[in-house]
Amino acid sequence: MIDELRVEWKDEGASRTVWVSGEIDLATVDTLRSALECPQPRLEIDLSNVTFIDLTGLRSLIDASEAHEEVALIASPRVDRLIELTATSHLFQML
Repeated sequence: MIDELRVEWKDEGASRTVWVSGEIDLATVDTLRSALECPQPRLEIDLSNVTFIDLTGLRSLIDASEAHEEVALIASPRVDRLIELTATSHLFQML
């Protein structure tokens, strides 16, 4: 069974909080990218309910880290493993 991607967000002043659940892959990544495109300098992205993430999902997180002053991640074990394997944790504040 494929987990549908669900993305919600809330803006509070200079920060946007994004909650993500399900699978992030080539078919769903545009939904995530849309939520990460915002004028706020700080993003907090809760990925604790992400069940799958591929390199297109990681690329969207890296793009967000380049576009914003600070990107904080709450990672699921699968997201954490991908970030560890690709040595990209230095791009994010890991919560």
